[in-house]
Amino acid sequence: MLTGMNGCLAAKMFEEAGESAIRGFEERVAALPQDLRAPFHSEARQLEAEMLTIYKLVALFVRDEQDLAQIASAWASMVRICDDSLLKLGNLIKQQPSSGADYYFDRLLDLRNKCLRLQKIHE
Repeated sequence: MLTGMNGCLAAKMFEEAGESAIRGFEERVAALPQDLRAPFHSEARQLEAEMLTIYKLVALFVRDEQDLAQIASAWASMVRICDDSLLKLGNLIKQQPSSGADYYFDRLLDLRNKCLRLQKIHE
């Protein structure tokens, strides 16, 4: 069982992983030639894959957790990570509307909403 300080550390770890994934996404997107479409689509797909990996880590953490506040906190962290990734992905869609990245925006929004429901259930 992970509670108390370990739960706080886990939430911090999730958020740091999310920040790192988003920072990497931003750096890679900034380095892409603006006249190509496919690389932006690939980066959107990569961001979704990284968010799903973090989601799986959160799910593993809360699986054996007994403290509902810790579970809600972990899902709240995931909601914040999704919000940040959606903001960055939304910026990409504005800059590259024909990249197809909107498909991943919708999928990340679904993931965010799922995490929010899980957070609310455990509050």
